[in-house]
Amino acid sequence: MTFGQLFAILRARWLVALIVFTLVFGGITTLTFVLPKNYTASGSVVVDIKSPDPIAGMVLAGVAAPSYLLTQIDVLQSERVARKVVAGLKLDQSPAWREKWQEDTGGTGNFEAWLATSLRKGVDVRPSRGSNVISVSYTLPDPQFATVITNAFIQAYL
Repeated sequence: MTFGQLFAILRARWLVALIVFTLVFGGITTLTFVLPKNYTASGSVVVDIKSPDPIAGMVLAGVAAPSYLLTQIDVLQSERVARKVVAGLKLDQSPAWREKWQEDTGGTGNFEAWLATSLRKGVDVRPSRGSNVISVSYTLPDPQFATVITNAFIQAYL
């Protein structure tokens, strides 16, 4: 197929191409205005692998670094860290959170555990490529609260 044939086909089907472009552009524009805006707050943590292990008293080998970093990511996403976030921000004393818990569970179960699980769903923890830096981010419609939660996760992990 030559370029001349390709342009002849496009020229013959210009109306179909215009309709498809208009539908796609209109759909994306509509979604942009209809969906709520979300803001992502992010922070970073440097994991010092060269320091000695406080229990064993040995410096970790370089080969163990990837598994050590992944272990730290799992710790950062753990329920224990999320419960420290709840306690640090005193979210368990918030009437709005308690009301949401009542709606979702009907008042059954542990409120703090539900709150920690809810916070854990929104946190995104990723290792940086080729370094010992862990990136922590949280996405919410409220940018200030997203920042507070991100910083609280980092502080609770530390």
